[in-house]
Amino acid sequence: MKKCFSKLEILQAICEDSTSHLQINYMVEVCQKIAYTYLKYRYKNISKALLAEDVSLTEMSIESIAHLFECDSSGAFIKLKALIHKWQPQIETEENALCFLNSLVSKSSENYVAQLLRTSDPFFSKILDSVSYKIDKENYCKKHFLGVTYIVQNDMEQQPTSLPDADFINSLPVELFSSNRMLEKIFSYIKTQTNQTPAIPINALVMRIKKINAAEFINDGIVEAEDKLEVDRIVNKALQNTIEKMHVSYLTHHKLNEFEANGIEKALQSISIDLKDGGMNPGLNKYFFEQFSEITLSDYQKKYQNIFEYLFKIFKSEIVTMISTK
Repeated sequence: MKKCFSKLEILQAICEDSTSHLQINYMVEVCQKIAYTYLKYRYKNISKALLAEDVSLTEMSIESIAHLFECDSSGAFIKLKALIHKWQPQIETEENALCFLNSLVSKSSENYVAQLLRTSDPFFSKILDSVSYKIDKENYCKKHFLGVTYIVQNDMEQQPTSLPDADFINSLPVELFSSNRMLEKIFSYIKTQTNQTPAIPINALVMRIKKINAAEFINDGIVEAEDKLEVDRIVNKALQNTIEKMHVSYLTHHKLNEFEANGIEKALQSISIDLKDGGMNPGLNKYFFEQFSEITLSDYQKKYQNIFEYLFKIFKSEIVTMISTK
């Protein structure tokens, strides 16, 4: 029968550098389950941007918490110890311990997702930077509640009662998302038209902006753009430039034949479709094997991986350049 440990006792043992392997294994399992549940339900609507076909949600949940269990040369869990000591109120009961773990793992999972979205979607990254600029410029704050990063009007200490989620942000009127005074307008709407706590989940906000009004958020919030940025046009132009470079660098120099170049072009087209639809799949080679199912992984790694990854970098670089010069 599997032994069930006290979470409070394990946290105390971590602080005293006296944990056993069984205790740590149990704590990793507890944290992984929390992360799994968080990722599964919090980001069910953008799973395409997060999950590769060859990466399971279980593997992602493990990866999202792995850094929490980093050790120093003596084997002490330095990061966890620091977080436990910093936590207020002090962890004195089993309930306190579970609350601490839920908050810690949720925040870690949220940061992990944000990094994945930044990596998979240049538009998300640029808009997030612009929103962050607005937060600083307009004297708002970022606050973590239940692991989620929210924008708030002040550094409030009290625990909120009813927090807006992604569905709430997606239901807000489109006219609120003009770059000019956007945050002020959203906060005013929440206060006057809803019973929600005045707080804006930042990742959900960025995803909504990308869908309806990306143009005004591509210049770090400094310039109020008049024209609308057409995401499709930017992606399509970047794809065209990348394909042209592939032909010049690889096809004309006989590093790829016509069949290989056509297949890679289709793979890049699939990436562009996913990118416009919320974010590409982290499993880059998935796109390649959709076009070349007969090629083995070994052959891909020997002959095609460097080429395909280089072209993908060119594609993303083209997008970033066009966004930055818009």
